[in-house]
Amino acid sequence: MSADTGSVTLRQVAPIPLRRRLYGFGSIYGKTVRDSRLAFLVAAGLLGGISLVMGAGISAVFPTPEARLEVNKLIGSMPASMINLFGNATLLGPKLGTLGGYMSWKYGALFSLGTALWSILALSGTLAGEVNRGSLDFVAAGPFGKRRIALEKVAAHLTMLWLAMAFVALMVYVSANTFGDAALGDHVPLIGAIGFGVWAGSLAMCFGGLAFVLAPLLGRAGSAAITGVVMMVLWVMSGLNIGGPLVSLSPFNWTVTHLPLAGFFDWPGQGLVLVVAVILLAVGVEVFSRRDLGVTANVSLPALPDGVLGVRGPIARAFGEQLPRALAWGLGMGLMGALLASLVGSFAKQVGSDTSLTTALAAIFPAYNFGTAGGWLQLYVALFYIAAGLAGATFVSKWASDETDGRLEEVLASPLSPARWVTSGGIAAFVAVAVMTVIVAVAIAIGASAGGATAGDALLGTASLGLYAVAIVGVGFAIGGLWRTSLAAEIAALVVVATYLIDLLAPPLKLPDWVHQLALTAHLGQPMIGQWDVPGIIACLVVAAGGVLLGSWGIKRRDIAR
Repeated sequence: MSADTGSVTLRQVAPIPLRRRLYGFGSIYGKTVRDSRLAFLVAAGLLGGISLVMGAGISAVFPTPEARLEVNKLIGSMPASMINLFGNATLLGPKLGTLGGYMSWKYGALFSLGTALWSILALSGTLAGEVNRGSLDFVAAGPFGKRRIALEKVAAHLTMLWLAMAFVALMVYVSANTFGDAALGDHVPLIGAIGFGVWAGSLAMCFGGLAFVLAPLLGRAGSAAITGVVMMVLWVMSGLNIGGPLVSLSPFNWTVTHLPLAGFFDWPGQGLVLVVAVILLAVGVEVFSRRDLGVTANVSLPALPDGVLGVRGPIARAFGEQLPRALAWGLGMGLMGALLASLVGSFAKQVGSDTSLTTALAAIFPAYNFGTAGGWLQLYVALFYIAAGLAGATFVSKWASDETDGRLEEVLASPLSPARWVTSGGIAAFVAVAVMTVIVAVAIAIGASAGGATAGDALLGTASLGLYAVAIVGVGFAIGGLWRTSLAAEIAALVVVATYLIDLLAPPLKLPDWVHQLALTAHLGQPMIGQWDVPGIIACLVVAAGGVLLGSWGIKRRDIAR
């Protein structure tokens, strides 16, 4: 008896098309890009939208040279320390009244800190998060070295980051040169818009690189928390010029004279930030490649009490998963609200002592009382709505992850129907919104009390943030139940961005009223100063409840995704 010992022919594997690779098949880089869709949409949509709106808003609210002088006067009346904390007003000087100067001063911190926060969260979790879930073990078992895995992960994030910055630069250029008045110095050259995008992107790379270095050593939560604290400390040190020689360690200080939208460039300082960012990313790749997976110092955030971990039914389970996000959003928005409310007292005194300034503010904002916290917070309410809406989108994302991550089949193996899974998740998301809103209200009250201002209307006005957030949750649940949970959070985030753009662009561009009415936030009135629109409240509640009910009905009519 003999055995055939002929050679074994290996079957040739068909190559994966480029389109499918970019969608996330056959490539670590492609999969990471695909997983970053929501973050990219949020960052590019939000920052690009602000860039676009600023051109229309400045030209409409401050259309004359006299109005621009009032802007300079208003900013000049604020405490010097607070002026330089948000931007180099000393260097900007008379250019504060231009679109580029005003945007650099008022929104520069939002662009730099917001983009850096995105990069910190992404790079602290892109490897450490998968290590914690155990999914990286399967990737590392394949024909990929650890260094290649880290490089492809970093390359994917940098691709999305710089695409977002390119979109921001394009929106700044289009906005300034379409809506701005060249006679008033509003037009921004292309090199200025590019320089602004490079500035925000390089700072994000720098702090994201630091989080990437710390993640293999401290884990996801520890690296993100420490890097976030370091970023805020360095920003405050640079803005207030404190800390003595230590201020020279701040990347914000290296680029303090780089204000490209106003025509001031400091390319050597900008280049130093990029060099440090590249070095940090390279060190992070090397640290990851030389350490065992999952071996960290276990620095993490405080654990949640056992009573909220979600072991008492589907609603408790869903709320236990949403609670960390609710706390994070509440604390973040509360910090911004408390900071603004704490400044109200000094602003009100200075405005009240200057008759011409009071007249100018009354002409621009006739219905506002700038002696209260609500009057000042109403000026920034659009940013609060954006944050609340995006918070709602992240609550939708967490609920949808049951299906997108493959856990739903196990969840439904218990006596839980698909419809009840949707309604339980919706109720838990609504409760999470309530927790977030209460935290914001308390923070505003504390800030207003510290600043010596009243915050009664503002406390009630924060309820409008919760109403808008639950409406966005309803939109996401309807999409997830009727169609696909994998797109629910992305579409909800797009609705937030579209609402923001419509609400802010329609009035200055004199678009038809029906266009403005498409924005849900246009129906809420001015809640921070006590002026409510009842139909808007009803609309938010109807969208919220109706969305969850539609989702629970729709999921019974489709198969669970595998």
